[in-house]
Amino acid sequence: MYEIEISNEQNRLELRTDWLREIVHQTLSAEQVRSAVISIAVVDNPTIWRLNRRHLQHDYPTDVLSFLLDSDPESFAATGPRGAGRMIEGEVIVSAEMALQMAAQYHWQGTDELCLYLVHGLLHLCGYDDLTPEEQIVMRHRERDILQFWNLIPHYAEDPTTSAAPKVERAT
Repeated sequence: MYEIEISNEQNRLELRTDWLREIVHQTLSAEQVRSAVISIAVVDNPTIWRLNRRHLQHDYPTDVLSFLLDSDPESFAATGPRGAGRMIEGEVIVSAEMALQMAAQYHWQGTDELCLYLVHGLLHLCGYDDLTPEEQIVMRHRERDILQFWNLIPHYAEDPTTSAAPKVERAT
């Protein structure tokens, strides 16, 4: 159902491959994605900076990049999750170094921050976007729903209509 390839190209954050696979599988299942071929790359800040500059012409490191390579059907269902019934092929690149930096700033685990980045990137592949205030609200709502699986509650630094980086804490 889901073919998941993981490449860990960094040494700053200790990660378990099975845990990364679980995040991908749980997110795609929650989205009701029919099938997927997903490549996950965990990198450092210089690598994601280079990719961000090359592909998006943004000259700074970022938390996550998503590249949708193929999707069938192209559009999403009018009701239910946007990934429902879709076959997707894509790549998500997350910065472990950025996750550690943000985690230290907000006093939580780097792995929790990385989980948020991975869920966020996968939601982009499923058809969510966060470029408008309305779409950002929809996407953040979906992030909250999925992150509950790991007892994580994202807290956004500013109003949901802004593009501020989210904070994450473990639910008790």
